[in-house]
Amino acid sequence: MSKENEDTNYELILNAFVSLLIRVGYQATTINKIAETANVNPSTVFRKFKDKEGLLNVVIDRHLQDLSTIFDDFTATGNIENDLVTMSKIYQEFQVSHQEIVVVGFQESFKRPDIAKAVEDIPIKFKAILLAYFNDMKQQKKIASTIDIDSATMNFVLLNFGYFISVIRFNNPKLVVTSNEFYNKQIRFLAKSLQ
Repeated sequence: MSKENEDTNYELILNAFVSLLIRVGYQATTINKIAETANVNPSTVFRKFKDKEGLLNVVIDRHLQDLSTIFDDFTATGNIENDLVTMSKIYQEFQVSHQEIVVVGFQESFKRPDIAKAVEDIPIKFKAILLAYFNDMKQQKKIASTIDIDSATMNFVLLNFGYFISVIRFNNPKLVVTSNEFYNKQIRFLAKSLQ
């Protein structure tokens, strides 16, 4: 088999695994289901990843690698509303594209502390970036001096995490708003309350 086919199979298997994690969860995902979804022989899955655990380790490693660069392209403008909308969009896009970690994290965190840590690392990194941003904006007097930066940071993190969970788990229109409504109403409302 050529190197290109090997790489293609590797990605097909990973994508099948991620898709199954989201649809049926870790426990219900089997090597046979992964192979069937990826349209490869089960022995190919075993040869490339050894077992389901090996696949999950690759997914976690990729997630943590991607997380380390999540806000690298973000540059604050000093406009709190626009900056917070941009940061929320980056966070939401990252979460949606890595939702398998959160889904599996909720299901398996007691058995796999590394998954729980991977899930926790997202809001921890987001919180650190926001805290630095809010402190900078407060020094520039763009955030009111009476604002408790730690509380504002946690409110923003929890608002974003709650929105993400509602998007991936709920279909009831009473619980889910569109992304435009979220950014233009909830995020901008919070941003205005800081000024």
